[in-house]
Amino acid sequence: MVSAWLTDLDFDWSALAAAGREVSFQRDAAVFHEGEAAETVYLISEGRVRLSMFTVDGRERHLMIVGANGIVGDCGLPASRRHVVSAFASAPARLLSIPAREFLRRLEREPALARQHAALTSRRFRVLLQQLELQAHNSASRRVCHHLIGLSHAYGLPVDGGVRIGITYTQEEMGNICGLSRVSVSNIFSRLRRDGIVALHQRHTVVKDPAALEAMARGRAIPAA
Repeated sequence: MVSAWLTDLDFDWSALAAAGREVSFQRDAAVFHEGEAAETVYLISEGRVRLSMFTVDGRERHLMIVGANGIVGDCGLPASRRHVVSAFASAPARLLSIPAREFLRRLEREPALARQHAALTSRRFRVLLQQLELQAHNSASRRVCHHLIGLSHAYGLPVDGGVRIGITYTQEEMGNICGLSRVSVSNIFSRLRRDGIVALHQRHTVVKDPAALEAMARGRAIPAA
């Protein structure tokens, strides 16, 4: 299981940052739209950006949430020169705007940057494959549990009484990524807390029973205590 939240990534983009110009976006503001010319690549300094696609009937399908030290706007390069997804700030965000031509030029000239970009691209591809599987075949509860497991694997810190997810997220973000309403997510979290599987501590989720959460994510019976 992988996390659909890609943030606080362990990459060194300093060679790219030198070519960037800082821009800011308020929550829900569009960074770019699917089909627009891909003239700019964005390196995220603070905040988060959600990547989405729109179905033929206009519904938004959320793909992943990219945070600090992530890159967006590069997915259509260099083949199509157009954005293949849309991007919106899911929280107030500060980004570095880098001309696409300069971005590609630096990848060509600096193998270390190219390797990092390939690693980031691979992670995003894994998230997309997971999203396809989750949306097609899983119940609402399984989707939420699956993403909680992914978050705990990527950002989990052992604490007394369980595993503390080291990043915060909103129920709206969880609903977006799961294709659910915020009310549905709230009801699922209420059941998980009632059953002693998760708890909240200072805005962070603590997974108190990882085995039970894993079983629910995979559609299996919860192990007996």
